[in-house]
Amino acid sequence: MTAKRTKKKKNNAPLGCLAGIIFVILLSGLLLLNKTIIEKNLKNTGFFEKILPKTTEYNKDREAPQEKPSPPSGTTEKPIDSKQTQPQTTPTTPQAAPSRPQETIPKIETKPDTSTKQITQPEKTPQVAPKDRSKTVIPAGDPKETPPPTKERALYFMQITEDGSLIRTKVSRSIVVSDSPLVDVIQSLLSGPLDIEKKRGLISVIPSGSRLLSAQVKDGIAYLDFNDTFQFNTFGKEGYTAQLKQVVWTATEFPTVQGVQILIEGKRLTYLGGEGIRVDRPLTRTSF
Repeated sequence: MTAKRTKKKKNNAPLGCLAGIIFVILLSGLLLLNKTIIEKNLKNTGFFEKILPKTTEYNKDREAPQEKPSPPSGTTEKPIDSKQTQPQTTPTTPQAAPSRPQETIPKIETKPDTSTKQITQPEKTPQVAPKDRSKTVIPAGDPKETPPPTKERALYFMQITEDGSLIRTKVSRSIVVSDSPLVDVIQSLLSGPLDIEKKRGLISVIPSGSRLLSAQVKDGIAYLDFNDTFQFNTFGKEGYTAQLKQVVWTATEFPTVQGVQILIEGKRLTYLGGEGIRVDRPLTRTSF
C-alpha cells in the first residue's frame, strides 16, 4: 500500500513541474504584455522613488518609450533626424571653444541721460501755507501809479488894503494838463482861493455860485459864457470892476488871448449890473 502511494507521487511530480513551468511562462507572458501599463502605474505611484530613491539611472532606464502614431496609409514615414529627437540638455562640462585672436574693442564711455530724469522727476516747489484772507487789506490804489502831469498857471485874486481899496494879486497854482486849459483855469478861479492863499489875505469878489458854461477863443478873443449869477455883485461898482479884472487878467495870461468877451447865458449884454459897467465889447487889461 505504501509502495503504491510512493509510485503515484513519483508519477505526479513531473506533472506538477510541468504545470509550474506553464504557469511561470503564462505569468511572464502576461508581465511582458502588460509591461508598459505596470511600469506606468508603478511610476505614477512613486514605487521606484520609495524603493530605490538614489538610483535615478534605473528610473530613467525604466521609462516607457512613447508610442509613436502610425503614419496614415499611402504615406511613407520620413526618417527622423537623431539631432532633432535628441532632448535639449545642458552639458555638464562645456566644450572649450577653439582659441581665436582677441580683437581689441575700443571702449565707449556712456554718460547717463540726465534729460529723462529732468522730465520724470520734476522739481518740487515748496508749499506755502495760504494766507488768512480775512486779514488781507486791499489798497485803495496802486502806489506805483504815476500822477497825471500838471502845469503852473497864473490866477488873479483880490486883496483888501489898509484904506479899504481892492488890489489884484497874482498867484501860481498847479493845474492838471488837459485839452482845454482855459476852461480849467477859469473854473479854478471860480472855485476861489485855497486855505493857504486865504491866510495871505486873498479873496475873490466873483459872485458865489457863478459857473462857466462855455469857453471859446477866436481871433485872439476869448468868449466866456457865464450863468446868470455872474451879473449880480454885492460889492457895488468897485466889486463889478474887480470881478472883471480877475477874469480878464487871468484869461489874458495865455499868449493866444488878447481880450475877453463876457456873455451871460449865451447873450451879449450892454451893461453888467445896475452900475453901468459896459460889457458889450471885448475887455482888455487896458480897459480898467
